[in-house]
Amino acid sequence: MKLQLCVIVSICGLVGEVWAQENAAVAVSPITKQTVSAGQSFVGAVAPSRHSVIGSAVDGRVIEVYVNDGDPVTIQPTGDGTAPVGQPIAQLRIGTISIEIAAARAELALRQQELAEAEAGSRPEEIEQAEARFRAASALMKFAGTRFERVKSLRLANSSSQEEVEQAESLFLSAEQRQLEAKAAYQLAVKGPRIETIEQARARMLVAQEAVNHLEDVRKKYTIRAPFNGYVTAKHTEVGAWVSRGDPVADVVQLDPIEIRVAVPETYISNVHVGDEAQVRLESNAESIIVGKVARIVPLADRRSRTFPVILRLANPQQAGEHILKAGMLGNVTIGVGEEQIALMVPKDALVLNGRSATIVVIENDAATNQAVARVVPVEIGVATGSRIQVLDRTNSLREGQSVATRGNERLRNQQPVEIVPYERISSP
Repeated sequence: MKLQLCVIVSICGLVGEVWAQENAAVAVSPITKQTVSAGQSFVGAVAPSRHSVIGSAVDGRVIEVYVNDGDPVTIQPTGDGTAPVGQPIAQLRIGTISIEIAAARAELALRQQELAEAEAGSRPEEIEQAEARFRAASALMKFAGTRFERVKSLRLANSSSQEEVEQAESLFLSAEQRQLEAKAAYQLAVKGPRIETIEQARARMLVAQEAVNHLEDVRKKYTIRAPFNGYVTAKHTEVGAWVSRGDPVADVVQLDPIEIRVAVPETYISNVHVGDEAQVRLESNAESIIVGKVARIVPLADRRSRTFPVILRLANPQQAGEHILKAGMLGNVTIGVGEEQIALMVPKDALVLNGRSATIVVIENDAATNQAVARVVPVEIGVATGSRIQVLDRTNSLREGQSVATRGNERLRNQQPVEIVPYERISSP
């Protein structure tokens, strides 16, 4: 029994020695005073910053559905400077539209070749051929003209009839016209197609190109995509279903940034302005404070409650891979709408939240040991401005200039010795 007692006393003595040597590392910041408007709390409802019912732009049979309720969806940059492309939500059958695109591309290829032929002009062989025909027609005309002159001479000598003269003249005139025709054909071959012919060919090619573009744009609509980063909240179709143009396929909401809708009575609304900061504490997570700003004020009051909708917009951080704020949650929103007052302000990192209560840790010097120690002070939270937040001291022990722990303060005990170090030297919890 004595041996067991000695062991226990030794262990207790060792623990006491370790406790006495434990100096927690903390970073500190001073308490400041600032003029702020008195805060007023309101109940706000969390709402998505975007809510889109994704519908089908075309008629078709669903062959794939890629998402379920609650799945995240994203949009990704294309890398070529074009608009980002959303994640696929569903795929419709594209067999018929693919055939139409193939036919349109074949028509486009034909029109492109026609334009190329018109722009290239006549080939050297074609020009040589036209020149040869022109020379042959010129030779034939020369022969017919010589024969015509000889027949006329014979007629003067009464050695030929009038009929022979007329026949020779007819052959000459015919040869002359063929020579003119061959000459014109040769000149056309040398000059090439008219500019109007080329432009007509180009116009036909552009019409065919736009037909392809139209069909390819239609085919893109057979893949139904997410319009923004968010979450699927409802799926309205399944594989094998037929959807018509305009039918809903899925509901998508955006949760970051997110909005909180607050009903502010008309007695306070004149003191609320776009850009004002507000702090939010959730009913479901009272240990977190999120700061947002007034994004919009709806200038139309509810006729029954005489309150004006005020919309806050704020970032929605994640915990364990999920956003803290979810659409439909309720939160306690504090907005500075009262008279101005001098308030004690501390950095937001100085708050230690535990449910609906909050504390700060004042670092002060212990006169007996001449060592920095922690003093835990319960506070109430007021309005937020910038990186600082108002604290209401019910113990009447807080003063401007006192140091409060801003990092390493989560597990500090009252009167625990501490060591003040730079902020960046303390790892985040």
